[in-house]
Amino acid sequence: MTDTVLISVRLPQPIAEAAKAVAEAQKTSRSNLVRIALEHFLEGVAGASELDRRRQFSLEYLFLALDLIIQRQYADVHGELLAEAEARMEALCGAA
Repeated sequence: MTDTVLISVRLPQPIAEAAKAVAEAQKTSRSNLVRIALEHFLEGVAGASELDRRRQFSLEYLFLALDLIIQRQYADVHGELLAEAEARMEALCGAA
């Protein structure tokens, strides 16, 4: 008996083409690509682990502390730094 279950999925043509291109670039099958994507999606739906929550808390705390220091000690460049951070995020992730 196998541990896998066959599930047929119909995809819109653009998604199927994009999946094929990524699978080829990653040197994997489309089936494996869909498995990986589904695993990531299900992990996201399940929520962050305790370790993920602690890491995020630490990052948020560090950001807030650094922002407060910059606001108080370098108020003249605070706005410029925020604008530069926004520009970098847009370049990395696309317009928000």
